[in-house]
Amino acid sequence: MHRYLMALSATAALASGQVLADEHGGDRVPALDHVFVLVLENHNAFTSFGSEGIIGNPSAPHITTLAKKYNFASNYNGVWHPSLPNYLAMITGDWVGTDVVAKGHLYPPGSVVGVSDDDSPSVATDYPVPPANASTHRWTVQLPSLAGQLVGAGKDWRAYLQNIPDSGTTLANWPGDNNTAKLYAVKHNPFPYVEEVQNDPAQFAKQVPMEQLFSDLGSGTVPAFSYIVPDQCRDMHGLGNVLAPCGGVNDTDANDVKRGDEETFWIVNAITGSPTWRKGRNALFVVFDEGNGPLTCNYNPDTKTDAALPSLLPGPDCYEPKNFNDKVVLIAITNYGIRGVVDNNFYSHYSLLKTIEAAFDLPFIGHARDAGTKTLAPLLVPAED
Repeated sequence: MHRYLMALSATAALASGQVLADEHGGDRVPALDHVFVLVLENHNAFTSFGSEGIIGNPSAPHITTLAKKYNFASNYNGVWHPSLPNYLAMITGDWVGTDVVAKGHLYPPGSVVGVSDDDSPSVATDYPVPPANASTHRWTVQLPSLAGQLVGAGKDWRAYLQNIPDSGTTLANWPGDNNTAKLYAVKHNPFPYVEEVQNDPAQFAKQVPMEQLFSDLGSGTVPAFSYIVPDQCRDMHGLGNVLAPCGGVNDTDANDVKRGDEETFWIVNAITGSPTWRKGRNALFVVFDEGNGPLTCNYNPDTKTDAALPSLLPGPDCYEPKNFNDKVVLIAITNYGIRGVVDNNFYSHYSLLKTIEAAFDLPFIGHARDAGTKTLAPLLVPAED
């Protein structure tokens, strides 16, 4: 079989990897039956900005092995900080929303601005009340989303969320002794922020406990699109509160990375070992939301810095690829394709969205539409000609 590969070393950790040549891989995403996205937290792919990266990290042997065994995007970037904007970007192609409360800002409530915090959606309930601290801002994202696209195309989706207390809950976190020891955190779940999901009870109910993933895999009822988020003790985020299972002396970066690496190994094996994985053409993406790289621009809606005047939206420089420098892990695993690819093309969360939309023959939304947004097609090439 001709593999259309050219040798190129991206890093010392992946020195034996290869890059798929653009002219051979092109930008053609094959039709997929199932797409799984597993999201982890807050680490760059490589050691940078004073912090140890994931690839080659002794506490992350499983993820490093997956990057070598399957296909790795070595120049994949988060789009903004903190977490929530990146999660929103994965399903809407942007990180803007209506700030319903706008407390502490110069702009009035109801303004549409860039989302630059991790506060709750407008429909969320902070728990317990008291003593939980209510979110300062409340967000509603009035943008088309991948969720709505899939439903409109007659395809199913589901968000599998570890330690969410119940399917379709409006609780912002769980548990929450003082709003710091939350295992499930809504900021790592973009779906309840999106207005079209908020307004559709059937879609809102698609947020389910992670345990359902394993029963769905076994019964063959996994939806076309599965969005999988471990809790904050197992996604490498960590929780400093001593009352948390991973808090106190256990809340070290090495321990956070180790727990997340083992969780990834467990989830990837469950998916790739399932009957669902063996049928049709399927892909699993392991991705991080952000690292600790710099912001793409100096956007501030209060001062209208880097805003797309006369609106308060982020300006074009906030989306300019040359301003991105927050490289995070993106591993593409397929049940049909070539392996051992290291691709150094510039990618971002908009690329992931565009890839999923292309795989399901959906129109591109948000910044997935941008001419400069490439799909991850070179990582999804079939093994045979």
